[in-house]
Amino acid sequence: MAHYIVMGAGKMGLVLAKDLIESDPECQVTLVDIDFERLGQATKFIGSDRVFPMQRDIEDESQRMEVIEGKDVALCALLHKQSLISLDAAVAKGVHYIDLVGEAPLERMKYDSRAKEKGIAVISGLGVSPGITNVCVGRAVHLLDNAEEGIVGVGGVPVEPNPPLNYRVVYAVESLFGLYERDVLILKDGRIERVDPLTELERVEFAEPFSEMEWFYTDGLNSMTYTLQGKIKDLAEKTIRHMGHVAGVKILKECGFFSRDPVDVEGQKVVPRRVLEKVLDERMKLGDEKDATLLRIKVSGKKEGKPVTHVFEMIDFFDSEKHYTSMAKTTSFPASIAAQMIMSGQITQRGVLFPENVFNGDLHVPFMDGLAARGVIISQKVIQ
Repeated sequence: MAHYIVMGAGKMGLVLAKDLIESDPECQVTLVDIDFERLGQATKFIGSDRVFPMQRDIEDESQRMEVIEGKDVALCALLHKQSLISLDAAVAKGVHYIDLVGEAPLERMKYDSRAKEKGIAVISGLGVSPGITNVCVGRAVHLLDNAEEGIVGVGGVPVEPNPPLNYRVVYAVESLFGLYERDVLILKDGRIERVDPLTELERVEFAEPFSEMEWFYTDGLNSMTYTLQGKIKDLAEKTIRHMGHVAGVKILKECGFFSRDPVDVEGQKVVPRRVLEKVLDERMKLGDEKDATLLRIKVSGKKEGKPVTHVFEMIDFFDSEKHYTSMAKTTSFPASIAAQMIMSGQITQRGVLFPENVFNGDLHVPFMDGLAARGVIISQKVIQ
């Protein structure tokens, strides 16, 4: 009997825990969160006596070690700042680890030898992006003799664009704005280059109701910047949004609302960035609106001397029957599938791993079949 621990009972964590319960009829899941009310709501939503809620603070080292010890697989659905400390604890306790977050890949790679010594798999960046995107790019590069150029387009959006910013937050607002301010790492002529976020703005079309969208540079390649260096010449990621989103974000930045330097307001020191996050967290939070996740990936190169392009596409919608947001589904299902593949013995690699190298070969079809069985359909076509 597998015993999983899911850290974080937010939108992603509760869907992750519920999918584990529904997919594995004999498993147990310990669900951990610092927020007692949120933990109770998530447990009620899952509705299983095989889920064991536990109120703990993952940022406290002793509590972190306590909840991870003795589990088979630890799955992290926490904030970015809590990711690496959770990874560290899992390696220390010799527990397989899967993380929805994939930033700071070089820091994660430092744990490779320790993870191999413990005989565990540590897979980071296994959500939708990073995650599904890495799996698709890795597969295309694996199938080509020479990969030359790739563009990764992905974005979670409301089905209907409404103010403010024609967007709704489906995870943490602080993570959203962090994406819009950090340097973007891309591969250009085989070398890592830095470019500004929100640049290379272009119009992109999908099937209705997403015929008028825009995409732009964001820092989303994560581990692929390093694992695919030397295997593909050019590679970049763009985030997809409804038209007009970038213009609104740029106005906020130009007006100083992204600044973390305190300003004086009637004798009080106020940080503009904190005000922005507080106000928009309420105004842009996804409520009853339906969301969707859009994905388009193109990787071009040569196979047996002939030009070939692999194209992956997905339009995934909110699940009104199960009340899952599309972002929660596409982010959580990959981690659930991988955790079960570790326990079934399908994933045999050990050490620090990344999706583009785990699911590019024999495990690609089982992984994609797992997504399809859960209603997440990704098409792939080859243009010669």
